[in-house]
Amino acid sequence: MKVSVCIPTYNQAQFVSQAVRSAFKQTVAPYEVIVSDDCSTDETYEVLTNLAKEVSDLKIVRQPFNLGISGNTDYCLRLATGDFVIRLDSDDYLSPNYVKKLGELLLQYPDAGYAHAAVQEIDQEGKLLNKRILFRSSGFQSGIDALRSAKDGYRVAANIIMFRRSALVKVGYVTERPDYVEDYHLSAALAAAGFGNIYLNETLSYYRVWVDAGNVRQRRKLMEIKGLQKVMDEILEPAYQQRGWDLTILKKKRSAFACRQADCLAWDIYTAKEKAELMEALKTLSSSTSLKWFSWLYSNGFGDFLVFYSKCITFSKTCMKAFLISFKV
Repeated sequence: MKVSVCIPTYNQAQFVSQAVRSAFKQTVAPYEVIVSDDCSTDETYEVLTNLAKEVSDLKIVRQPFNLGISGNTDYCLRLATGDFVIRLDSDDYLSPNYVKKLGELLLQYPDAGYAHAAVQEIDQEGKLLNKRILFRSSGFQSGIDALRSAKDGYRVAANIIMFRRSALVKVGYVTERPDYVEDYHLSAALAAAGFGNIYLNETLSYYRVWVDAGNVRQRRKLMEIKGLQKVMDEILEPAYQQRGWDLTILKKKRSAFACRQADCLAWDIYTAKEKAELMEALKTLSSSTSLKWFSWLYSNGFGDFLVFYSKCITFSKTCMKAFLISFKV
């Protein structure tokens, strides 16, 4: 079993060493560990070069200019030569049995394009937070079931994933996939190509959750909305049409996505011009009556009520999910 660990990084000097060391501390040693530094402006590259003196098998690439999230990830994944490829962000890290357990499952299920597991959230200091567990039994999910599930969004606990390299080759890796939804776009493309996936309800990695300083996540909202549209237009709708499936459900899902994203119309960080751009993107994603109502409510001072209502629904669903998971266990 040849496993490549690919670690795209940018300005993560304080965490990248932990990510790299976790790859080399596997109970089943990886075939190679590759780090692609996306022209970091901090000490990331110096940390890596010093680490390479200690770990001679580490392969380091430094980009001459910044490629962006999806561009650097794509570049790093394409360097892999193993049969299986782990995508690991440089602020996250693996448990020692990650390669062994997910690698064995991928060997067992040749139709699986990737394997994933539950994750443990940590904060910036490494303190344990919540566990992310899917409401799904451990095991293999067929390509058909994965494609039907993709309409509901990105169905993994976090983007720490072991891919079958041949599956990545078939769908073109991460090339030209939209930033901030590139993982969802890729997983949908794999399902549309006929690949299933494997989920293991066991915590095998640690996923760092960041404080959103400077409203970075809010500022990228326009790209997220356009990315969701691309998932629907480029992947899911063509796949449904090819199989003769009813597109009505996708139309409803587009509306649901757009209504959820419409909360940005109430944010005071945006100018009137930016809100108009967001509104146009939402209309492109969906032209439903529901979106028109939600947009009007968010734009006319009823945002707090809708946010409160949404949080109540989310909290109820989370509690029910936790109860059902504990009941199943």
